[in-house]
Amino acid sequence: MTGRAVLSGAANGAIGVPAGFSAGNISVTINPLVSMESEASMRTARWPSTRTGGALRRAVVVAALAVLLAGSAGAPAHATADTEAPTVPGPVTIVSITTTAIELTWAPATDNVGVTRYDVIQFTTDVGFVHNTATNSIKITGLRPSSTQRFSVRARDAANNVSPPTPWLPVTMPPGDNQPPTAPGTPVPHTVGDTLVVLTWPRSTDNIYVALYEVLMVSAPGSPVVATAPQHPPTGTTARVTGLTPGKTYTFAVRARDDAGNISALSAPVTVTTTGG
Repeated sequence: MTGRAVLSGAANGAIGVPAGFSAGNISVTINPLVSMESEASMRTARWPSTRTGGALRRAVVVAALAVLLAGSAGAPAHATADTEAPTVPGPVTIVSITTTAIELTWAPATDNVGVTRYDVIQFTTDVGFVHNTATNSIKITGLRPSSTQRFSVRARDAANNVSPPTPWLPVTMPPGDNQPPTAPGTPVPHTVGDTLVVLTWPRSTDNIYVALYEVLMVSAPGSPVVATAPQHPPTGTTARVTGLTPGKTYTFAVRARDDAGNISALSAPVTVTTTGG
């Protein structure tokens, strides 16, 4: 069986999530590609999302992980008497790795009846996936160069008993992208107040993916970054700059950053005078 689940965020809870994850926003979708159970092909649970500065507050809620990893709603009739979970699989190790793909393996788990499949749990930034395999190895493709990934595995038996997860295996994918995004379009003031400005701009393009936009106050010494618009998941090309002085003139420009850390050229500047003062 193969399957895949996607979640934004994650919660310190049942499966042992990566360090640094805390309560926040989660969207979980489970969509088995080949189903061995008589269940709906997709289930979704959503929680509201929040950001602090440029970093997404990641969360793993126990209820979300239950949806993510529960599998079948019920066990086959012949296995209802089995309540013994499989043993923990062996540590996850790398068989091969490229800039966009990785092959993993682990020592098989044991079970009093028999292991039927493994959940391979993958986290990258604020997105999680669950891949299912009947063997003790898997190849995962479509990864981003230079991205940070974490992998863990747990075993299931025919009665849907689940083993504890293996320790997390952190992996930084090899670099393969040295092309920066194009410069964003010229920002436009959407809202201007006494102490704030909301800017919007045409998006950049990138050969892989634009991860983040940064708004710089180029009229200030050192051109500090005063706002960000993260794109994991996409939040649009809008940013809110606060803490400004009423009746003062400011000049802003925007730049884009991709997943490999490549930075675009600055956009054309825009000058804005706050109200009041």
